[in-house]
Amino acid sequence: MSGTIKELTLHYDPVNEQNTFTNGDAVEGRVFLEVSKEANISCFYIKCKGDADVWWTESNGDDNDSYSSHERYFKLKQVFIQDPSKPAQNEPNVILVTGETYGNVVKPGRHVFPFSFQLPDGNFPPSFKGHHGSVKYVLQVTLERSWKMDCTAKAEINFVPKIGASGPLMNPQSGATDKNMKLFTSGSVSLRATVDRMAYALGDVIRVSTNIDNSSSRKLKLKYSLEQKQIFLAQGNSTRSSRTIFKVVGDPVPIGTKQIVNTDLQIPANLELTIDCGIIKVEYVLKVYLDVPYARDPEIKFPVFILSAGQSIAPWPSQSNFQPYGPNPPPQPAFGPSPPGAAFGPPAGLYPSLNPSPSYPQPIDPEDPPPSYTDIYGSGSPPPYPAMDYPDLSTPHHHPAGAGNAAGDRSNSANPTNQIESHPSDMPENIYYRTRF
Repeated sequence: MSGTIKELTLHYDPVNEQNTFTNGDAVEGRVFLEVSKEANISCFYIKCKGDADVWWTESNGDDNDSYSSHERYFKLKQVFIQDPSKPAQNEPNVILVTGETYGNVVKPGRHVFPFSFQLPDGNFPPSFKGHHGSVKYVLQVTLERSWKMDCTAKAEINFVPKIGASGPLMNPQSGATDKNMKLFTSGSVSLRATVDRMAYALGDVIRVSTNIDNSSSRKLKLKYSLEQKQIFLAQGNSTRSSRTIFKVVGDPVPIGTKQIVNTDLQIPANLELTIDCGIIKVEYVLKVYLDVPYARDPEIKFPVFILSAGQSIAPWPSQSNFQPYGPNPPPQPAFGPSPPGAAFGPPAGLYPSLNPSPSYPQPIDPEDPPPSYTDIYGSGSPPPYPAMDYPDLSTPHHHPAGAGNAAGDRSNSANPTNQIESHPSDMPENIYYRTRF
């Protein structure tokens, strides 16, 4: 390639097998710069920042109305090179991280610039890509030269907030509904259900105990579905999208029978996590319902909070002592299903309060040039680390839904087919990003 800047490469080190980062983690790595001849650098720096953005367009007759919004959670900056003749500009709401600094003249060859950031504590949502918005945590390196276009390279990191579930989120939820049949069906049905808790990690199993009294003139099918709702807010307006994560169909409940059905529903391992920030919300609701032909289905809705598999799900006495309930499950007024149309979201206090208190390495200010590429790697080439990718949200996968023991006037165990959309992703061991010029 022609030009003075031959290559600019950004490489960071994963801290776990899942390649995720959380509050307080150190994001460390190296920036590789190769120049073909001596280069005068005005400014050379790397930033670590977390942002949420929302955007969508609505048709309004002959015109289109566009809406957008932005939230910034933090912005950290480490400077490698700063021309002493050009004073650095103060940037508002940016935390300057001290690190190694070098002279602004870079000799020909390949050079290595190490960086280190400590992610601050705070109420930050997880990384997310949705229909009309995203939450991104990005490393971006920028090289500035006088009278030349800036050179940049970027890398996204997958952020998972450090929160855990305990207390009310681990209590069972219960609900009930009754329906009198009309028109094509006579009689009545009664539906009561209890789920073992409210918060689950990715890959967990939702344990559901359902009591059905079918006093109608039809066989009825018991069904379950997990629904996701994405809500985006901007400029006093909102837009939303919904999708079914999975739907499970149980065996028919015969006419004139009572049954207690225990069912295990597995949560896919690669769902978007629950989010409740100022401009983006991702919510889940579990529906337990009876399929009534030619009539509105009696249903019970339970809010469900999805946490990362690496987050803490604290044990709670009610979790280990969960038992399928009989005809009269105990009421849970504070945490039971909400009325139709009610919004679901994390209760107050689910996320920790904002308290940024990062600590950074002590400043080192040598005048020596940065270590060369060969000083660190020898004469070989860097390993070809693949770029991080997001899971394919369109690939369906199937997971069986097991059945528990049943009890009641006439017992039955559910043995449904659990069709779950899962989103696998092979996370790389190392991340290596490259921008060519």
